[in-house]
Amino acid sequence: MSADLLLVIDHRETELTLDGRALRLATPGTAARHVPLGALGLVVVHGRPLVGCDVWRALSERRIPAVLLPGRGNGEAAWMGAALNAGVALRTAQHRAAEREDWRLAIARRLIADKLLAQGQATERLRLGEAADQVRGALRKRQRLALAQLPQCPTRAAIMGIEGASASAWFQWLALELGSTWSFRGRNRRPPRDPFNALLSLGYTLLGGDMLAAIQQQGLDPARGMLHDLVPGRESLVLDLIEPLRPSVDVVMLGLLDEVLKPGDFSYSPAEGCRLVKEARSRFYQAWAHARQDWPDLRPRDPNAETDAPEKQSLAQLCRREVERLRYRLRPLMPNVADDMPETD
Repeated sequence: MSADLLLVIDHRETELTLDGRALRLATPGTAARHVPLGALGLVVVHGRPLVGCDVWRALSERRIPAVLLPGRGNGEAAWMGAALNAGVALRTAQHRAAEREDWRLAIARRLIADKLLAQGQATERLRLGEAADQVRGALRKRQRLALAQLPQCPTRAAIMGIEGASASAWFQWLALELGSTWSFRGRNRRPPRDPFNALLSLGYTLLGGDMLAAIQQQGLDPARGMLHDLVPGRESLVLDLIEPLRPSVDVVMLGLLDEVLKPGDFSYSPAEGCRLVKEARSRFYQAWAHARQDWPDLRPRDPNAETDAPEKQSLAQLCRREVERLRYRLRPLMPNVADDMPETD
């Protein structure tokens, strides 16, 4: 059995306890269910169900990440994972790189370049309608210009400026097709003010849960990023490494509109913003669970690769790929390895 099952707890009266090597879910009015720990890849908890402390310990020991989503949209989502393992050499290299601006710049440039390349792949694959097709060429030109500017960026602020301008153009392009039906005018959050932004925020949060697991499995410190600064309580490396995968979340969410979800599946209030109604969340999570197993890979194909990329890759596999690429870049800074700057791929 694949250890990649998505478990969603979305009923405030559900009681989640540990029963041997399985989790026991008990909800009033329904028969109790058991989920083997060995099958779990990610746990998502909405609101305030009853979760035993032994459950959190079991999830941590088995390195199963959890995403905690606030009830009624109040507060921030949180990621939970295992404690750091004993891989001190790799984390030493990570912290050494984080203390050197030349290393941080090189890694930050590569992360944003990969994101721009993913946006470019998505731009070519998506056919959103006549209005969007008319400006496709202008968007691709902007993306190519941004890629050409990145190597000359002298600061991370300049890199983030390029990323922000590119993201704004990307979302404006999507808005040409989605605006009339879905009231989408561009990216907004905290709280999101339209259905598509609500889906993007939720999708990026769920992506972060898978990335946290990959980071911890490889022995890196999720709090110490290169592109994002060190901030207490923030998993900055998670935010770094999900950047190249954000466009794929956008593509997945686009596929849910009209097919799985309708505008009427969302509620809105000034305080909580726009959010999925509870009756629609089960459909969303079923679609997300399916997408996690066959995730769109927007990384450009390498013409010099000896073998073709697998036709089907899971989101967890793509997260591990991003972490492994960072591990490779950090090798020269590991103890007893020459302190030379790695080539950026």
